[in-house]
Amino acid sequence: MEFQSPYPVTATEDLKITEYHLRRLSYAFWTMNAVSGFLFLENEPVFRLGGAEKQNQLLRQILTNIETLERESEEMIPLKIGNWEEEGAALQATLIRFPHKELFVFAVLVQKGETDFPENKWKQLANSVLTYLSVGISKQEKTLLSFRSFTEVFRTKMESSLEESKTGVLALFYLQDLSPFFKPLGIVKSQEIIREVSSTLQAMAKNGELFFQMNLRSFYLFCPGETLEHANKRLEGLYFPSKHMILDYKLQLFPVSLEVVQDLNQFSSLFMENF
Repeated sequence: MEFQSPYPVTATEDLKITEYHLRRLSYAFWTMNAVSGFLFLENEPVFRLGGAEKQNQLLRQILTNIETLERESEEMIPLKIGNWEEEGAALQATLIRFPHKELFVFAVLVQKGETDFPENKWKQLANSVLTYLSVGISKQEKTLLSFRSFTEVFRTKMESSLEESKTGVLALFYLQDLSPFFKPLGIVKSQEIIREVSSTLQAMAKNGELFFQMNLRSFYLFCPGETLEHANKRLEGLYFPSKHMILDYKLQLFPVSLEVVQDLNQFSSLFMENF
């Protein structure tokens, strides 16, 4: 039986999250006894559970004190930031910060009572967040980014890389829509498919190249110092092996210079998925 959140659920369009994964993320919040809550990337609320006016007040308070919360919070250590009564029920607001090297990624959950959840429950929530909204930058990092946060972080990385090579090629692998298969395949096999695509691209990436996944369909590989002709020969016909299905995709190549990366408008236009 599919989980249906008893509370309103919304997500920013930047995440391009499927309805299936939106339900899974809602379920992850719900299992933490949350009646409402937010998921933040820096100062941007990208996911919201619930929609009451009281929640809007909490959101304004969080945004006003974002620098203090970042300074006082620690990764994976729950921080109680408020408690009150509403319609005779005791509620508490708890902040949980997720592991990330560059961004302040955190959730605020409004929970019933003053329940203290064990560490493994918070890890399950973190795993759900990073699984269903995961984005990878380079071979080492797994990050969670909205489009605006993503472009700035990656722009900085590309700019640093291009200071030496001056030019390069950005390759977009636009995967077929897998959302119709998530339900029949189940969550474990669905995760395996995405990991298989990521693993294939990371395995063929050369030293100094940057791999990242912007959403469930868009996988990027930046090749500094590469030419369009050579990149096309190298990447055309790349095969994504999968135990569960034959994966189809479209490939687009974009020449990139240091000047393009330093111009925010030109840089953002590279990530418009026009097929």
